[in-house]
Amino acid sequence: MLKTMTHRERAITAITGGIPDYVPTFELAFYETERDFEGRTFFGFPFEPDATGMSYLEIVKYNARLYVDIARRYDHSIIFVNSTLGKHEPPGQDPYTTCTQGVLDTLKEIRYIAGDEFLVMAHNDPTFMIPFTEAEEFCTAFLTDPERMHEKARKNVEESFINCDKLMEAGADGFILCSDYCTNDGPFLGPDLFREFIAPYLKECIAEFRRRGAYVIKHTDGNIMPIIDDLVSANPHALHSLDPMAGVDIKEVKQRYGKKVALCGNVHCAYMHTGTPEQIRESAEYCLKWGKPGGGYVFCTSNCIFRGMPLESYDLIHNIWMQHRDYDAVQK
Repeated sequence: MLKTMTHRERAITAITGGIPDYVPTFELAFYETERDFEGRTFFGFPFEPDATGMSYLEIVKYNARLYVDIARRYDHSIIFVNSTLGKHEPPGQDPYTTCTQGVLDTLKEIRYIAGDEFLVMAHNDPTFMIPFTEAEEFCTAFLTDPERMHEKARKNVEESFINCDKLMEAGADGFILCSDYCTNDGPFLGPDLFREFIAPYLKECIAEFRRRGAYVIKHTDGNIMPIIDDLVSANPHALHSLDPMAGVDIKEVKQRYGKKVALCGNVHCAYMHTGTPEQIRESAEYCLKWGKPGGGYVFCTSNCIFRGMPLESYDLIHNIWMQHRDYDAVQK
C-alpha cells in the first residue's frame, strides 16, 4: 500500500505528474451548497443572502468556513478561491479586479482554519479571454491596432506578477488561470493570432509564477484541440477542464500529452445536468479509466457544480470516484 497523504500532498503529487495514494478530486466552483450545509450559501456574487448585522470580516469568515466545509465534506484536495464566487468586498472596494481585499482576506482565513490541509489556489490570469461585451471591436483590434493590444497584454502580465506576491503572501499555493479561450467550435482567436497575442504572455506568466514557487493549473472550457500544443508548451502543471461537450477526449489527450502535463476534469457537465444516471456513470468511469493510469490526474467535472445541477448527479460521480480512486503498489 502507498503511504497515506494529506490532501495538499495528494494534489501536489498529482499535478506534478506523480502517482499519489489515490486520485485527488476538487471542483472549480461549488454553487449548490444548501442541501448539505444547513442551507448556507456564499455571501457575494452571484448570491446575496441577508447580511443584516454582519460585519465585513464576519462575512469573510463565513465564506472561508463554507469553502473548507465543502472541501472536507467531499474529500476535495484543492480549494479554489474563485474571484467571483463568494467575493464579498469591504465598502468602497472595486470588486471587478483579480486581487481584491475580499480574496486576500478569504485566503488568510482559510489558512487560519485549515492550515496546510489543502492545496489553496486563486485566480491570477492576465491573458486575453473571450470578451463578454463589445466582442467585435475587441477582436478587430488585434488586426487594426496590434501595438495597443500587445501593450495591454504586457501591462496585464506585469500586474499579475504584483498580484502573485500578494496572493501567495495571503496563503495561496498557486493559481488556476481562468481566462476562457474557446467555445465548443474552437478558440475565439484563430491559432495564428492566439500564438501572437496570447500564447507568449501565457508562457511568460506561468514561467514567472513557477519561479516564485507557485503551482499553476490552466483552465479553459471548449474545444482546445487547435491550440493544445500552445497550452502544453506554456508549461502549466496541469490543464483543466478537458471539455467533452466540445469533443475533447481525455484518452487522446492523456496518450498525447500525459507525460508533459497533468490533467484535470472531463466528466461531462451536460450529462450531470440533464443526462441519465447511465450517461453520468459512463462518463465518470471513462475519465478514471483513461486519466488515472500513471498518475498526473485530478478527477472533476468539465466545468463546475453550477446552480441548478442536481446534487444527485454529483453524489453519483463522487461514489464512482470513491470506488475507483485508489492506486496500489502494482500500479505505481
